[in-house]
Amino acid sequence: MRAPTDGSPTDSTPWQFLASSTRGAAHRAAALANEDAHAWRVFDAAEGPVAVAAVADGHGHRRHFRAERGARLAVEHACRFAEAHGQHIDRIGGESELEEFGREIVVPTVLEDWRRAVAADLDRDAFTPEEEAVRASAGDDPVIAYGATLLMALLGDRFVLVSQIGDGDVVALGVDGAVDVPVPVDPTLDGHHTTSLCQPSAAASFRLAVIDQAAHRLTALLMATDGFGNAQASEPWPPAVGADIASMLGRRGTRWVGEQLPLWTARCASTEGSGDDTTVILAVRRP
Repeated sequence: MRAPTDGSPTDSTPWQFLASSTRGAAHRAAALANEDAHAWRVFDAAEGPVAVAAVADGHGHRRHFRAERGARLAVEHACRFAEAHGQHIDRIGGESELEEFGREIVVPTVLEDWRRAVAADLDRDAFTPEEEAVRASAGDDPVIAYGATLLMALLGDRFVLVSQIGDGDVVALGVDGAVDVPVPVDPTLDGHHTTSLCQPSAAASFRLAVIDQAAHRLTALLMATDGFGNAQASEPWPPAVGADIASMLGRRGTRWVGEQLPLWTARCASTEGSGDDTTVILAVRRP
């Protein structure tokens, strides 16, 4: 296994990563931390390098008082899963088999590892009396304190497997100019409540998507917390925003887009935008 990298142009992976995360104006005003987390890694596999990108959004509610930790643990264990199992992504024969791999292997493994990590964090650092009072007043299982969403993409040379629980957005930008939202919509998301890693039914709440680049080759895959989508003026926003990003990648190049990304997330996280923590990872396919 090669050491994890940041997706710099010298890597042999076909994917390059751009990322930015900005604390929301509402969190700054309340002296709260940025509860988003993100990470990406590249690993060697028999068929070639495999990449993983993960974005998590800790729930901004008093019952989820360790959501920042929950989000960080989620992306950490998504990357660990890819290190151990990501080599399978381009070995599996087709879309249905890869979706089964996602449902039967990826989801339960990442979820179980996250819950074990939460338990270990509690063993190392028990709830303070104030935290315990919040937990006890709601009658919550301790894992509720760590509640977070998770968007995770395994990116091979041919296949991309996306797993998502909760809100946030994944947008696929095709080389043919098509802009797609590959992950099925969750009808239970109402803008105020979200499905979560901390729920007992979390495994059943994951939605999956498989992109076969033999049929639908990508220019880029955008993954973002809901602070990004909620700040967009157009509705639905992915077609217009996705087309703009694809155009800028083509005209201005990856470096320029990477330099602009912190400005975009800062604008989204401001009082003129969503005011929420905003995190974006853009996985760009190299020519």
